[in-house]
Amino acid sequence: MSMDTGKKIKLVREATGLKREEFSVRTGVPIGTLIGVEQGRHEPKAGVLKSIAEQWPEYAAYLLTDKIEVVQKKPETTG
Repeated sequence: MSMDTGKKIKLVREATGLKREEFSVRTGVPIGTLIGVEQGRHEPKAGVLKSIAEQWPEYAAYLLTDKIEVVQKKPETTG
């Protein structure tokens, strides 16, 4: 069973060693949004996930799919 995305974001934040305020500043995600997502009050929008993935790309696949051993591909370079 997949863990909800808010819990995953909280685990990513904790793994980076950042408090909510610091994580918010690094990602540009408003603190209120971050709290709401982490507490499961609402699902994160794509922009939140993108902001986190841009800072920590190693967590991108995990946040979206639960898969951690993923080879990334660009559609325009795949034959």
